[in-house]
Amino acid sequence: MRTVALAILLLCGVALLACDDETAPSPKGKVVARQGGERLPAWLDVRETMEPALWLRSREEGHPVLAADPEVDRLRRALRQAAERFIEEPRMIANRTAQTSDALMEMGQPELAVDILVGMIDVADATPHKQIYGALCQHYLNLRKSGMERSAALARLVASYKTQNNL
Repeated sequence: MRTVALAILLLCGVALLACDDETAPSPKGKVVARQGGERLPAWLDVRETMEPALWLRSREEGHPVLAADPEVDRLRRALRQAAERFIEEPRMIANRTAQTSDALMEMGQPELAVDILVGMIDVADATPHKQIYGALCQHYLNLRKSGMERSAALARLVASYKTQNNL
């Protein structure tokens, strides 16, 4: 039991180091123009004032979207739910969702940001403990890279996280 707790603590520490607020992930993602010639940031850093749900949707669409867009509302709800289940804040969850989306796109298996969020929320619901969103996304990508379809990968993760309850 002590070994498991130490392993989880070390994993949390590594994940937190990877989420240093002073540095944003390297900008591989899309950058689109905002109205008025401003550019949409490739990533949300600590100084960014744009709402994470609006940023995710605009990034996904490749152009600025209105805050009243129904898909922005879906993303807002999903980000609120995710913030209750993961240790990261909504800005970092949005960044990790964008990275996951980019990776899936590169694999030829695109998913909407809201679908990625909902899938990870469903996995997190398998355990009463807050989870590390970035680590969960990486586990999901590893399963997808191995050839698993979305539903099978999510089912495998749910089963794995349920097992954590018994440790």
